[in-house]
This record gives sequence, C-alpha cells and structure tokens, in this order.
Amino acid sequence: MEKTIKRVLKQVIKPHIAIDSNIEHLIENSIEIPPTFEFGERSTNIAFKLASFLKKSPMKIAEELSGEINSIVDEKSLIVKTTSVKGYINFFINFTPFFNSLYSQIKKEGVNYGENQRGNGKKIIVEHTSINPVKPLHIGNLRNAVLGDCIARLYKRNGWEVEIQNLIDDFGRQVATLIWGILNGHHLGVIREINEKYDVWLGKVYSHCNNILAEQDSWNEVDKIMIDMRHDPHMYRFMRNICQACVDSNLETAWRYGITYDYLVWESDISRSGVWEETLRLLEKNSSFRWEKEGPNAGCFIANLGELAEFQDKKNPDKVFIRSNGIPTYVAHDVALQLWKFGIVKANLTSRSVVKQKNEAEETRDLWTSTDFHVSGEAEKSFGKPDRVCNVIGMEQNYEQEIVRYTLKLLSLKKEFVNSFHMSYKHVSAPHARFSGRSGNWLEERAWADAVFEDTYAAAFKAISKKRLDLEDDPIKRNLIVNSITAAAIRYWLIKFSTETEIKFRIEDATSLEGDTGPFLMYSSVRATKILAKLSKIKTFSKHGKYEITQQEKTLILQLYRCPEIVKNAADSFQPLMVAKYAYDLASSFNRFYETSRVINAKTAKLKQFRLALVQIFSIAMQNLLHILGIPIVDEM
Repeated sequence: MEKTIKRVLKQVIKPHIAIDSNIEHLIENSIEIPPTFEFGERSTNIAFKLASFLKKSPMKIAEELSGEINSIVDEKSLIVKTTSVKGYINFFINFTPFFNSLYSQIKKEGVNYGENQRGNGKKIIVEHTSINPVKPLHIGNLRNAVLGDCIARLYKRNGWEVEIQNLIDDFGRQVATLIWGILNGHHLGVIREINEKYDVWLGKVYSHCNNILAEQDSWNEVDKIMIDMRHDPHMYRFMRNICQACVDSNLETAWRYGITYDYLVWESDISRSGVWEETLRLLEKNSSFRWEKEGPNAGCFIANLGELAEFQDKKNPDKVFIRSNGIPTYVAHDVALQLWKFGIVKANLTSRSVVKQKNEAEETRDLWTSTDFHVSGEAEKSFGKPDRVCNVIGMEQNYEQEIVRYTLKLLSLKKEFVNSFHMSYKHVSAPHARFSGRSGNWLEERAWADAVFEDTYAAAFKAISKKRLDLEDDPIKRNLIVNSITAAAIRYWLIKFSTETEIKFRIEDATSLEGDTGPFLMYSSVRATKILAKLSKIKTFSKHGKYEITQQEKTLILQLYRCPEIVKNAADSFQPLMVAKYAYDLASSFNRFYETSRVINAKTAKLKQFRLALVQIFSIAMQNLLHILGIPIVDEM
C-alpha cells in the first residue's frame, strides 16, 4: 500500500518541483495512519514539507495534489480516492484487490509471514540471564531472560544469525561467599527439603552464609577464597562443581519457560584464557588510557573518558579499570568480554556440546559450554565475532554499560561502538516479595521463578477445572493445557510493559482469558483454529467473488498487513513490547470481527469463503506472533 501511495505522490509532485532528487526524501517519512477511518486508511503531511518549495499554503497544496491524484485513479485502482483536510491528504483504498493481494502473500509465506532478510549474512550475539550461580532465578532474572529470548527470536525473524550467550559469573564475590560458608560447614544448618531443587537450597545456603558473614565481619576470608579460586586448582575444581550443579538447576527453570541458549560462557574460563591480559596490552598502547602516578587514583589504571564530549559534564568522568592493589574492576572485565565477543581479543577457550534443548514449539537447539578441559575426539565449535552485540542487563547497570560502549569509541572501534547495544529494564516483583540489595537475594521465596510458575499454575488449574469439566477424565491433557497457559501468562506479562517501568506480577490478572494477557492471545488463536476445523470442507477462497467488507473486517485486514512492519521496528528498537501490543490489538480486532461477522452462518457462499479466508490468514499471523513472544500454540483451552 505504502509503495503505491509513494509512487502516486511522486508522479503528481514531480511536475511541480525542480529538485527531483529531493522528492523521494520528502515523501519517505510523510505517510502515517490516520486517527479514524473518517480520514481514510493512510494520510500524508507532504503538503507541509512542500510549502517552502512551492511558496503556497499546505492547505492549497494538499487540495491541488488531491485533485490530481483523483484524476488518475478509478474504482479498479488500489487507491480509489483522496481527500484534503487541513493540509493533509487522505487516501482511501479499494479493499477487494488489497485483501486479495494480502491473502495470497500470507498464504504463500505461511510460518514465514512477517519475516524479512535484512540481516542476511549478519550475526548478533544476545547475552541474557547471566546470574551468579549461587541461587535460583527470581522473577527479576526471569524478566531479563524472557526479554532477551524475545529479542533473539525477533532478530532471527529479521534474517540475522543469532547466538544466545549466558555469562556464568563463577569468579565473583557471591560465589566466594558461598564457598566460604560450605568450607566452614554452615550449609549443614540449612535443611534441604524433599524434592527441593538444588538451586533453591543453594540460594538458602548463600543467604544464610551472607548473614553470618555480616555478623562476624569475616570478609577478609572471602577475599582470600576469591584469590584461591583463581590460583589453587583444588579450590577451583571444588567451586566449579558446585556452580555447575547450580547452573544445571537454573537451566531446568529456563527450559520450563521455553528459554534456550547457544553458549554458556564461564567467567572462570574467560579469566584463565588470557583475555584480560590481552585487553590490558591493547589499552596500554592507546593514549586514552594511563597509569595514574599521583592523586587519589595513584597506582590505578584509568580510562580517560573525559576526552569524549558525552562525558565532559560528569564530575569525575575518568574511570578506574585497575585498582591500586592490581585487581581489575568489574567494568574492566565487562570491557574485555565485549572485546572478546567482537573478536578484537582472542580467548583460548575450549568448548563442548552438553545437551539438546527444546523450546515451547519443540524446536531443538544445541547447548554448548566453555570448559577447562577437552575430551579427545569431541566436536568443537567457534563462537563470537558478530556484527552486533546486545547485552540484556538491568537498568542499574546503565552507566557501566555506557562505559563499556564508549571505551570502544576511545579505541577507535567505530563499527563495534555503533553496534553495541544495552537493553536495560527495571525490576519486577512478585506479590508480597521484597528484594534485599545488601544480601543480593529475594527475601520472599515465592518470588523465585519456579515458585512463580507453581503459583500461576495453581490459579490457571483452578480456572480451567471450572471451565473444562470434561478434562477431569484426562489429567494429562489438562496438565498440558494448564502448563501452556501458565507459561503464556508469565512471559506475556514480563514483555508487555515498558522496560522503563517497574512492574508487579499479578497472577489473577495475568491468567485471565480476557483483556491484555497471554492466555487471551492463546484463546484467540484457538478460536480461529476451531472455526477452520469446522469449515475445513468449504471451497477454497476465490479472488473473483463479490462481497461487502464491513468496517470491522477492514480494521482486521489493515492490522494483518502491518505484521512485517511491526517485526522490523521491534527488532530495530529492541522493544519486544511492540510485538505484544500489536498481537493484543490484532487479537482484539479478530474477536470483534467474530462477534459482528458471521463466518459459519454467512449469508452467501462467497461471503463465507471470504470470511473463512480472513480467519485463515489471522490464524497464520497470530501463531507467528505467539512464536516470537514464546507463547505456546495449542489446539484447545
């Protein structure tokens, strides 16, 4: 539609403007969706842009151009007429050929509708989840993982090769705190309940040890363990085994939500690979980095971010990368990791395949992990070297991630600088949950991701048991349906809000089959599936039929047409919520169509064929959107 409008606009504008090369640029971003159908299906503000060239008022220009367009279109054209209102030109389209074209496109593309190949030949690394391996995922980590998973799916739909990484920070202070507690026997004071997941129990041990340390003030012992983990092979192996068991338990939670990964990157492997040493050599060769010889930062290695205009308004723009005691800061490690991802520095990492994962759509993905040993004859795979990197990290790390990005600029790595993205988000909490910044843990166990799933499952089970009494004799099917509703409810809730908003997960609202929820999207898809099943023997839609198209049907058609645009824009802006909002609007339009337009009992055979065709392409588009959102596709609810 937009291409036709642009072509017609260029045709009527060209005779009036001398600077031919400016026409397409002026038209490019001038087309928009009108606020109501009274103003047509599309409108343009091009008259305002032409006013300075033509020395006329926008109203006069719009009136003249509208008249010229109306003189070259007819009832068989895609554009049937235009009107001019207060300087805007409004376009009214012929829905019969428009729908015929859209129907053919969606039916032909099927599961690929909404995709594009803009990223063909390009690769993106999406790093998400990345928690310390001392506790279970809580609902805040889950928001990170769900957003990252959705970004990865969006980029795949845009033709990119996607590599999903999960950084395991097993060399941090939280791990050292846990190891200190276990070595001192404090874990024996925390009973592991029957069937309690390992990461849940370990999280309780960590919290218990953290409280003891606060009372005893034995942090110097923890600092010693941090050093031993790096240099004592026995301490390292002891630590790695405990963390590996925690990560395995974390993965069970992620898979429950349809979240999969390509590569587990262990901080200990990165640290032992020589990446930091190579990064330091690279930085020392650059005049924007220096060893401070005097002042409060004497003996420290500094990044001169004050050289950049973006940091000149900061009180202390320069950043310490290495402390005077020789220990690199966290942000320095993040810089090294970013350089490794882009292939600027090389890590001598060994990798091995560990398991085949499946998401909610039963799609398989091999999970690889960095490792400190290699089994002879085992396959290896290379990772990294992308064209773009997206790090999904909480908003509290905004400044640190800016430092990582602008360090690339200091190093004159312009391509890497413009292709480094930080997708930030604010916290999310479960009902009655409280988060402790000091202990770094949730004080309410029901905020753990597995507990959130269990509580949401209970609410969904109660609702389905009341609605579907027939499922009492088929508990396996009922469990599959309730599991799907649970995952849909939680994932959609974590996606649909702005990442700049702190949210509270509300189980009753999230599991509702009505309103802006994941289960509502599932229900809309199921409704379409049932209609198609009932009318499976109806003759195939014919483009030659004549039928009246209602306003509600026009709304649904226009929304279906926007799917490729939404998928593109959501990826470009790193905003999965755009897909969630669009899917909800599309599902709402379909349900209004269902309520106002008879499909099964349509008045004529031609009308039934048309409406059935509309249901078919809605079903295709909605299922594609559900896949992007990671929401299970089911046949019944």
